Amino acid sequence: MKYVLILALMLISSLIGYDYGKTREHNKFLSYQQAQKAAEIDRENRYQELLVESQKEKENAIKDLNKRHAAIVSSLQQRPQRPASQEASNPSPVCTGTGSSGDRLYREDAEFLIGEASRAEVIKQALRACRQQLEP
Repeated sequence: MKYVLILALMLISSLIGYDYGKTREHNKFLSYQQAQKAAEIDRENRYQELLVESQKEKENAIKDLNKRHAAIVSSLQQRPQRPASQEASNPSPVCTGTGSSGDRLYREDAEFLIGEASRAEVIKQALRACRQQLEP
């Protein structure tokens, strides 16, 4: 009977110790898991802030480009228009192709080229914003 009592006490103490250890390790795991989730939420919030900042920079750059484009197009009003089709049968050379800076282009041609340059700058800004989003 004495041995049964000792055996029962040992069994009870080992079960209590096992339950205590299991609970302690489970609590450690839960706190680790919560810390990981909090760190992930923090990283996501920082990424979102960077994303919003990058978008604002891109939008501001595009607004500046559009303002510049509008100013340049309005400055082209003094340039001559392209001659009509009857005048174009015997055109005088406008540009020889060497050393041209575009100052002798007709208004429509200059507007087209300025528009294409503006669109290229917008695409460049969008690419820059995408690259900033992908960089860690």
